[in-house]
Amino acid sequence: MKLKDIKQSNRPLIVENDFIVTTYDIDIAGHLNNVVYVRWLEDLRRIFFDEHYPVKNLLSLNLYPVIASTNIKYKRQIKLFDKPKGFMWLEKIDRIILKLKAEFTVNGSVAAFAEQKCVIYNLETSQIVKPPEIIFHTFIQETNVKNVFM
Repeated sequence: MKLKDIKQSNRPLIVENDFIVTTYDIDIAGHLNNVVYVRWLEDLRRIFFDEHYPVKNLLSLNLYPVIASTNIKYKRQIKLFDKPKGFMWLEKIDRIILKLKAEFTVNGSVAAFAEQKCVIYNLETSQIVKPPEIIFHTFIQETNVKNVFM
């Protein structure tokens, strides 16, 4: 499936990345170690913010995106020599929570789904704050959703 096709399947602000499975990513059972999925989610989240609202811009406002929770559902093994592809998109904004969804595929078959809840943390006040307005506006523009909690 091409990124263009995926964008049309209601996955707003989607980003993608090709991953390489290395020998140190494989556990004793011969498949991808669970911690690698978390690392790949971090890579996808960095790409997501680089493309839609760079962390550098957030830091200039003394803000930083922080993961509040991560949930991964495994569907099939990823093994050495597989060529996994990862996708991440912004599923929903609910006041202060950015709900990011991700999918890892190999040859078009889903290997894992993930969901991360992300909040914006004010480094100056040590408080969780509402995301910058530009994030809401970009999401609304991409999805034509008018009832985003702001």
